[in-house]
Amino acid sequence: MDLARFGGYDKYMSKSAKVRNVVFLLFDGVQLLDVAGAAEVFAMAGDFSAEGGYAVEESDVRRSRTTPMATTSRRLARKALGSSAGLTLAAAPFETAPRTIHTLMVPGAPFPPLERVLADPVAMAWLGDAAAQATRIASVCSGAFLLGAIGLLEGRRVTTHWMAVDRLARRYPQARVDGEALFVEDGKVWTAAGVTSGIDLALALVARDLGPGVALSVARALVLHLVRPGRQSQFSAPLSLQARGGADLARLIPWLEDRLAEDVPVAAMAQAMGMSERSFHRRCVAAFGLAPGKLAQRMRFDRARALLEDPRNPVQSVAARAGFTDATAFSKAFAKHYGASPSSYRRAFARG
Repeated sequence: MDLARFGGYDKYMSKSAKVRNVVFLLFDGVQLLDVAGAAEVFAMAGDFSAEGGYAVEESDVRRSRTTPMATTSRRLARKALGSSAGLTLAAAPFETAPRTIHTLMVPGAPFPPLERVLADPVAMAWLGDAAAQATRIASVCSGAFLLGAIGLLEGRRVTTHWMAVDRLARRYPQARVDGEALFVEDGKVWTAAGVTSGIDLALALVARDLGPGVALSVARALVLHLVRPGRQSQFSAPLSLQARGGADLARLIPWLEDRLAEDVPVAAMAQAMGMSERSFHRRCVAAFGLAPGKLAQRMRFDRARALLEDPRNPVQSVAARAGFTDATAFSKAFAKHYGASPSSYRRAFARG
């Protein structure tokens, strides 16, 4: 699979536009979405900018066993690599990587294939050299462990997938591991929580290079629900709640999500779940630690917070879409819940 071909930026950019080389480090067993999601963002960005775009390259950590042809033809030198999903990726030996790397992308993998790369001195030496000359380096998911092995995490604030946070902190105790953030920037090193957050990271890099308008255009083209800021938690509030609901209340969270703008009485919730009000109240408290009304209120506040991050949403509209009939009452309740007024929250966290 040639991930560089989808963007088509060569058709849209002027001859004077700047093209930035983005190199993905690939290896057998690499997490497919860590690569494909971010690569698609970079490849598409040039479609929406006359000022510049990206040339996406993939470098295999295995040393080439071929003739010098590998240094003159990347296409002829490309080899097949397995991914976490079983699909095949194509990459050139690392000797043929561009001499100038603007962004070095280091995806993750399940730990058995990742440990094989960590134990390969040739691959790690190449990674160290490439990182030293790259303008910036970004890891996705457990790719942070590879950056740690070459000393790039020391003293830095970093993140990784929530399932690997403790392991990363133990392995690299000099790193300041943030187990909540979607992605983190510290100097020239960016780290992302993994899988879909690799898309969020790539969009943030595009926004930095080409402006937030280009990043938003790419996000719309990819049919993303929203562009998530790095400080947003890895844990989706609705998804986290749904996971706690168990077999009998797992349906409650998406059911409420569809009705947060309405006045939903507890009796209606109980009926939708096929329970008496008393049984429903008891099960709700046991599963979520919240009474039904408090649960709905928490979800309304979370929706309001997300809506406020888009400056195009008026506060009055945010209040209505989150189920508050009075904007003034909403502002007071929001300030009490988050310790900041809606306008203050927006100034701190608005996108773009």
